[in-house]
Amino acid sequence: MSKAMDDFRLKLGGREYVPIIVGGMGVDISTAELALEAARLGGIGHISDAMVPTVSDRRFNTKFVQEKQKKYKYNIGNTDKSAVKFDLERLAEAQRLFVSRTMESKKGDGAIFINCMEKLTMNSPRDTLQARLLAAMDSGIEGITLSAGLHLGSMELMKDHPRFHDVLIGIIVSSARALRPFLKRAAKYKRLPDYITVEGPLAGGHLGFGADDWQEYDLKTIVNDVLVFLKENELNIPVVPAGGVFTGTDAVEFLESGSSAVQVYGYS
Repeated sequence: MSKAMDDFRLKLGGREYVPIIVGGMGVDISTAELALEAARLGGIGHISDAMVPTVSDRRFNTKFVQEKQKKYKYNIGNTDKSAVKFDLERLAEAQRLFVSRTMESKKGDGAIFINCMEKLTMNSPRDTLQARLLAAMDSGIEGITLSAGLHLGSMELMKDHPRFHDVLIGIIVSSARALRPFLKRAAKYKRLPDYITVEGPLAGGHLGFGADDWQEYDLKTIVNDVLVFLKENELNIPVVPAGGVFTGTDAVEFLESGSSAVQVYGYS
């Protein structure tokens, strides 16, 4: 008898989950409600912190964006935006509000993760990334998926937080080659990722693939390269394919081939 998704379980941090992860598209496209439903059903749902002050304003009637616009009103017509800075404490406040409200609403045996993008044009990108990462951990997020960049410095930004070894941390890569430098840096802090999301050209987003690369690269080959790399280096880290998983049959094929879960995308 052929297997189904429910015949598999994703094991992370000593717990078991339905092996389906809902990815987090930013600016509240993949909503907290969608992530919460995935968690209620025993899987893992993502929220995203892209433009989190805007998301907070929409959801909770805060005034983060209005305050920033008022502060830099003098610079609105200037093409040089180098003077515009995010107030790190207000940014962290927006992050804490969004994450904590989401976590307070969680039901079920699944988990809520957050997608944290490295390459956001925010001026002082290192400081703003650290503010978002630490605030998410402060607010009880269960997992952090590092996306949109190699994140070679992200472990350094989190290492002194009391939850550094508690929160689940994953990295999104599009090749085994991209994974190598991250693992090397992570080993310095004795904190390897808990999972690796492997995205092919059909995933979209910040991957470095060109418009026509879907004809040359396919997700199964990239995932297999990562699995082989991990095996050769005696690393037992769950691998999660994303971008190109369209049916339950697709998902089962990946799980039978050594992946631990699949990531899909949706909006609500």
